[in-house]
Amino acid sequence: MTLKEKFMEYDKKIPVQTIELSGGRFAYRYYKNPSPVVDVTIVVLVGGTGAGDGFFYMYDQLFNNYSFISFNYPKDFKTNNDLADAIAELIQKLQVQNVYLLGQSYGGLLAQIIAKRHPEKIKGMILSGTASLSGNINFEGMCNIVDMIHPKKIAKNIKMDKRLPMFLLFPLLKMMCKKKFPDKNSGEVFEEILDICKPTLTGDYLVHMDTLLGDLGTEFGKHTPKDFEKYKDEVLIIFSKTDQSFCENLKEALVQIMPNPKVVEDLPGGHLAAMISFEEYSRVVSQFLLERNT
Repeated sequence: MTLKEKFMEYDKKIPVQTIELSGGRFAYRYYKNPSPVVDVTIVVLVGGTGAGDGFFYMYDQLFNNYSFISFNYPKDFKTNNDLADAIAELIQKLQVQNVYLLGQSYGGLLAQIIAKRHPEKIKGMILSGTASLSGNINFEGMCNIVDMIHPKKIAKNIKMDKRLPMFLLFPLLKMMCKKKFPDKNSGEVFEEILDICKPTLTGDYLVHMDTLLGDLGTEFGKHTPKDFEKYKDEVLIIFSKTDQSFCENLKEALVQIMPNPKVVEDLPGGHLAAMISFEEYSRVVSQFLLERNT
C-alpha cells in the first residue's frame, strides 16, 4: 500500500469534523479508541508547517494504541494564547480525559502554553525537538531564540509567504529535504507527506503560522518552574543529539523548568527524529505512557 493510499484509508476512518468554539471554527480529527492499550488521549501539536495530517504515518505505530486528536492550527485563532484556549475548549467539549500533549518543535512550545494556562485539562506532556520559553538562559540561548522570533525576521518571512508563488514552494521544500534527511528513503517519504499536505500549505496559512511563531515573543521569559509543578513525573522530553535547531542551553532550560522529567537523548535523525526514527520514537512514547497509566 502506498503512503497516499494509507492516508486515504486514514482520512476515511478518522474524518475531519468541525466545531464552533467561542473564538471561531475549529476543524479537527478525533479517534476515540474502543480498546486502547491504556486510557489516554494524545493531542498532537505539530511544528511550524502547522500541517496536522503530516503525522498520520505514525498512526499504525503509535496512535492506533490510544485515543487521539489532531488538527491544523485554525486561522480564526491568531495568537498562541487564543489558540491554547481554543484547544482547551475543544478538549472540554469532547469530554476527553487523561490528556497528554505531544508537541514537536513549535508544537512543543505551544504545549507548554496550553499546560500553563489550563492545568486542569492536561495530565502530561511529550515534548520533542523543542525548547523552553523560560527566561533562565544564557547569551547563546538568547541569541538562538531571538534569531527565530525576531520581528524583523518574522516580517521578512511573512513577506516571502505572500509573494512566493505556490508552484515554487513545494520544489523548494523538497530541495530542503535532501539536505535534512540522511538517506534517500526518508527523503522520499517526506516528499510524499508534503504532497499529501499540499492543500493545507497555502500562502495565507503560512502567513498564519509565521504570525504564531512571532507571537511567541509575548510568552518568552514568562514561564517558570512553578507553572509546571503539577506535571511532576508526567513529562517526557525527547532530543536528538544532532538536532541543531535549538542550542544546548535552550534544551537545558527545558529540562530544568520541568519537574523530574524523563529525558531521552539518543534518537538519531536531528530535528526530524520523530519522522526519521518514528518506530523508535513511538516505542519511547508508548513505554512512557504505559509506565504512568497502568
